[in-house]
Amino acid sequence: MRDRIVNEAPLLGAYVVPGEDDREQAAAAAAAVRDAGADLVVTATSGPERSRYTSTNQAIDLAATCLGRAGVPSVATVTTWSRTVMALQAHLLGGHARGVTRLVCGNGSAPSDRAQWGDARWAVDVVELIELLGRLNEGIDRHGLRLETPTRFDIGVRIRAVPRLTAADRARIRRKIDAGAHFVVTSPVYRPEALEPLLEVVDGDVPVIATVHALRSAAEAELLHHELARGCLPVKLLRRLEHAADGAAEEGKQIAVEATAAIAGHTQGILLSRSDQPDLVTRVRAVLARPAVNPG
Repeated sequence: MRDRIVNEAPLLGAYVVPGEDDREQAAAAAAAVRDAGADLVVTATSGPERSRYTSTNQAIDLAATCLGRAGVPSVATVTTWSRTVMALQAHLLGGHARGVTRLVCGNGSAPSDRAQWGDARWAVDVVELIELLGRLNEGIDRHGLRLETPTRFDIGVRIRAVPRLTAADRARIRRKIDAGAHFVVTSPVYRPEALEPLLEVVDGDVPVIATVHALRSAAEAELLHHELARGCLPVKLLRRLEHAADGAAEEGKQIAVEATAAIAGHTQGILLSRSDQPDLVTRVRAVLARPAVNPG
């Protein structure tokens, strides 16, 4: 990710979340948003935890597909929940061999039957995952064995952007950055005030990429309003979607464009949460005035 940011220019990316293990859909979506103006894609999965692959392995596989078949720079989402450290290391090294070197780390969501998911002694949290990746970049694996060639992972971490942070929140954020994260990807942001506390803690140490989600309906906005921290999604945006009625999806796109214009100058990039709307990518690119990346 860091190598895609040049002269503080805002980067533009989009999530690719296809159906379970749908490589062709992922490659097509990646090509479409690239042609619309995106610099890269971030792969995540919508399949169940008990699918053929773990969601982390799926995301890495999809990133390799987008890179290999569509030639689109790709970032894989890596989550720690329900993975042993040995399995994570195997997935990471396998992805690295396929060219997947850009990652966004998170804890993920616990499955409902978490008690049946193996021995927690072998699990890692997101800070330990970042530290593991840092050691692999130094050429040392989890067991202290020397790798034939050090990896070159670009390590991102997902962090919530909220209007108010407690002292404990600030300490957790610093732990993730100090563990070796190279860049931050936020939760959905709709106003600069939600970014300011996070930016204060980061203090310019690493680039911050803000996520923008285009709301599709008033019902979705209402749900997200309750899921996000207070003050993240202003009530006035919910009212706009309600008044838009059947035109709520288009209004949601306009809100996303306005949010991008408001926050782009505070960050090093924007990440759209959906790749099924190439027209939105084009509209967002238009409000990012500066050139985005080094074409080489």
